[in-house]
Amino acid sequence: MKRLSLVLFALTLPSFSWADLRLPPKPTMFEKLGRGIANVTLAASELLDSNYQLLQEKGPTYAYTVGIAQGVSRVIMDTGVGAIEIGTFFIPTKSMKMPAHDTGQVEPVPPADLKDNWY
Repeated sequence: MKRLSLVLFALTLPSFSWADLRLPPKPTMFEKLGRGIANVTLAASELLDSNYQLLQEKGPTYAYTVGIAQGVSRVIMDTGVGAIEIGTFFIPTKSMKMPAHDTGQVEPVPPADLKDNWY
C-alpha cells in the first residue's frame, strides 16, 4: 500500500510543475483600440512629462531645450502610433510603441561595483 501511494505521488508530482507553464494571453482587438485611443488623446502629456523628467535630472537649461524637443518628438510618435493602432485595431497585435531610450533612472553614485573601493 505504501509503495502504491509512493508511485501515485511520484506520478502526480510533475503535474504540479506544469501549472505555471502557459502562454501569455493573446492580445485582443479591443485592447489595441484602447491603446490607440489612449495614445492619441494623451500624447500631449508627453511634452510636459519629458520636460519634468529632465528638469529633475539635469536642470532647467537642459530641460527647457532638449526636453521640449524630446517632448515634441514623443507627441508626434505617440499620435502616429495611436492613429495606426486605431486604423488597424481589427488585426490584434502587441503594442507598436517602442520603449523610451531614456528611462529616467538615475544611476547611483558611486556605481555598485565601486562601492567598496570608492575614495
